[in-house]
Amino acid sequence: MFHVPCSKFYNKGFTFVELIIAVAILVIMAAAISAFFVSLYKEQTSNIARIGRIDAAGKAIEKMSGEIRKMNRAENGIFPLEVVQEQVLVFYSDVDNDGLTERIEYSLDGSVLKKKLIEPGDSLDYSGEETTTAIVDGIRNGTEPIFKYYDENYTGSEDPLSEPINVTSVKIIEVILDINADEKYLSSPLRAETKVHPRNLRNFE
Repeated sequence: MFHVPCSKFYNKGFTFVELIIAVAILVIMAAAISAFFVSLYKEQTSNIARIGRIDAAGKAIEKMSGEIRKMNRAENGIFPLEVVQEQVLVFYSDVDNDGLTERIEYSLDGSVLKKKLIEPGDSLDYSGEETTTAIVDGIRNGTEPIFKYYDENYTGSEDPLSEPINVTSVKIIEVILDINADEKYLSSPLRAETKVHPRNLRNFE
């Protein structure tokens, strides 16, 4: 009887140690991929918030500049500027284009910049009801100035006027808003600022 030799094939599977190593590699890869997508999500969230805050700050600056620029004497004869402080500005301006100057106050309440408006009323004494609206929130100025004031000698490099400020000396008003785009992801505030030259202040002393 003849015996034909045959090849023996040995199917060798993963050992327990190899299986553990393979699982560990998969876990590490999954964690790395997950961390990448989380980082990407946070970056996109921060960018979206940043764009939103920039847009809000830009609109706030534009609106405030327009109202400050056309300030005028109050209906009862009061000077156009009433209060000039680092975080409070009170002035008179026809912001609703009704032919009468309203009393406007910009002030910071926590992180919200608010606008308070009083119509002159029939007696022109501004004793009527006050309307308050939020201009923009997320302000991070803290104790730093929102408003800075300059006199007619300002050429671009001089320091702002120091308090107490004589309202008749003010010819330029700088508005500075530090905006918090998203406090969870943004390490430094965004800043929107502009200098406004009220047209009618040059007519008063």
